[in-house]
Amino acid sequence: MADGQRTPQPLEAPVRIANLAFVGLGGVLVLVCLLLFGQTVGFGFVRADDADLITGNQAFLSELSNAPRVFLRSYFEVDGELSNLETYYRPLVVLSFMVDAQFDGGGQAAYHATNIILHAIVVVLLFGLALRLGAGRYAAFGAALLFAVHPLTVQTVSWIVGRNDSLLAIFALLSLIGLDAAVRDKRAWGFWLHLVTFALALFTKETGIVLLPAYGLIVWLWYDRVGFYREVRWLPWSYFGAAGVWMAVRHFALAGGEVSATLGESLMTFARNFPQLLAYFGKAVFPVSLNVMPSVDPRALGLGVVAVGVLGVTLRRLPTRQMAVVLSWFVLFLLPPLVVPNLPAYEHRTYVPLLGLAIGLSQLPSLAGNQWRWTGSRYVLVALTIVFGVLTLRHVPTFHDPLTFWVSATRNTAYAPIAHVNVGRILEELDQPGQAAAEYRMALAIDPVTPKANNNLGVTLMTQGRRELALPYFERELEVNPTNAEAHFNIGLFHAVSGRPADGVPHWEAALHHNPYFVPAYEQLIDYYGQSANPAKRDEYQEQLDVLLQRVVAR
Repeated sequence: MADGQRTPQPLEAPVRIANLAFVGLGGVLVLVCLLLFGQTVGFGFVRADDADLITGNQAFLSELSNAPRVFLRSYFEVDGELSNLETYYRPLVVLSFMVDAQFDGGGQAAYHATNIILHAIVVVLLFGLALRLGAGRYAAFGAALLFAVHPLTVQTVSWIVGRNDSLLAIFALLSLIGLDAAVRDKRAWGFWLHLVTFALALFTKETGIVLLPAYGLIVWLWYDRVGFYREVRWLPWSYFGAAGVWMAVRHFALAGGEVSATLGESLMTFARNFPQLLAYFGKAVFPVSLNVMPSVDPRALGLGVVAVGVLGVTLRRLPTRQMAVVLSWFVLFLLPPLVVPNLPAYEHRTYVPLLGLAIGLSQLPSLAGNQWRWTGSRYVLVALTIVFGVLTLRHVPTFHDPLTFWVSATRNTAYAPIAHVNVGRILEELDQPGQAAAEYRMALAIDPVTPKANNNLGVTLMTQGRRELALPYFERELEVNPTNAEAHFNIGLFHAVSGRPADGVPHWEAALHHNPYFVPAYEQLIDYYGQSANPAKRDEYQEQLDVLLQRVVAR
């Protein structure tokens, strides 16, 4: 051996256990998932993207013939809403909604049931991968069980839209199983499984691209096979081919609607959001004070520091190279969201990263062995499983209905003002305008520039017949957000109701300037010009509206 060179160690054969044992332990894992999350089948939508993407999209989702078109649409392209938000591309998630729609239409049960099934599949695949990587049956089972009951999985499973992470996890785990078969003995099925599921991961969620550096680290550090990609040169080219196809189709589907920040802006956003990474470490080890719209505070950062220490002490028993892979996996999948500005540190983002920690846990020597013996490490694992399970059971009901969901978001988070606004909107729909107004006032008391709070308070006052008090709030909304099309529209409506529709015209036109998809503004202008004997202007706006509606039907 030349000086300075390492000789890769031979890989051990995957741990094999009897099929009956695997089925039995896998069945227990599935049963635990059902017991923990079965209650969510009776839950509703929580009005956080889910109702829009499903109920508002039923015309599209209900027709299976539209399946090929999911690859040509933005994730947030919602029929009937006419939104210009075209920044996400997740066709396989939309396809899964379409399948559910065949069973439950605009209901919720089938969608929630699918989320539970996806979580159970992830847990069983995690169990199988841990075994392939050398874990004993009970270590693999314990790690998979701890992941199954971890409170950080609640948002992914209980929130219908959270399935983008569980679907990504399925394809990521399958790709790792394929990679394991390819690296160990170059099995053809391993290469195919690895590549196909990598491509599927890309079409599930943008974060799937992070699998590329993850593969390199795993092959280099976990398997100690630096020369693997030189031996199968076509594999890296296949990665880039799949990624290239994904990027091209994605660009075509978004049709230029994707908003791209400059490098400097992205770096600044990353720097501002970087503390979220420490908070995620904290919640992985100490999953307490969870929130549907979490912010990062000193307590979260303190727990993060302690958690990093706990993980360091726990994982130091692994070979250094494996420990590096485990921690790198956790960090890599959390990096992409850090360049997205003005979003909470959503807990569903930790779903795929947690898989890395679970794999590391399964490989600890203190948990090794296929015979059950009570040891200190196993006592700790059992205790953690019980505690995490209880915390999960307590957290799941947060996703029961929109009011419960958004009320929970008003506590212990910097995003409380936004949550108060959403609670107010729900109370308006429940015909409780007085309580709705109180929520809007609470939002403004916390943050006077809370988006939509002034506008919604004005609407509530008009609903209560206190029209004369509403106009200042609409005007204040425009001081905060001059591009708020709803506020412009409502000022126009105020003038129309007050008998001065001509004064409302500039505001309806401003609403369309800021949001060309605002159908009610078209309707008001068409009605105004129809009544004011100006057929040319009426026909002009009618033609624009017809073109817009035809575009929606075509998509």
